[in-house]
Amino acid sequence: MTAFQEHMRRAGERALEALPVPLRDEIYVISFRIWRHDSLDWRHPYLAIGYNTESEVRRVLAARGGTGGDPGEVRWSYAYWPLDETTGILGHGPEPADDPVGAALHLAEIKELGLWYEDFDDPDNDEEDEEQDARDDLLIAHFDDACVGLARHLHTSGKLTEVLGRPVPVLPFDMYRAEDLDRLAEAANPPEVIVDYLAWARAQEG
Repeated sequence: MTAFQEHMRRAGERALEALPVPLRDEIYVISFRIWRHDSLDWRHPYLAIGYNTESEVRRVLAARGGTGGDPGEVRWSYAYWPLDETTGILGHGPEPADDPVGAALHLAEIKELGLWYEDFDDPDNDEEDEEQDARDDLLIAHFDDACVGLARHLHTSGKLTEVLGRPVPVLPFDMYRAEDLDRLAEAANPPEVIVDYLAWARAQEG
């Protein structure tokens, strides 16, 4: 395990411990929002850990007056989640004080792996564009693996069950990569934990 992976595990555990105690019985999903300082600068990603509650689902449905729409969408689509992520921001967060240790460890790791690049100078150079795209794909996969690894750890270590009293899905998502949601969900969770989510997601595809 790398120093960055170890940091992600410890910081992720602390984020769960910071979940509001009065809401823990109502939390049915842990959200892993993957984002970046600059929305398309894949060299500086961060993970914002949040949650949603049964009460929030009922509130949103009531606000819609019970007309139209899919209750499953309100429950499982991040578009309806409050995304109150004060419990934990890991990596290159929006503020320098969010996770300076994690940011430094991530930067050191991607440099050691040869994934880092300086800004390319010529936007009209096709070869440079291809090289940047290839590096970005590797950077995306690297951070995805770290986030999925953290989610799996929270399940297998028993930390989720310890904090919430039961396992709940951990759903990683990147709002620019909707096509990856189901793949990340399946990689991050034991199959039995995401049965309801996948049933809803696959119904949307049909």
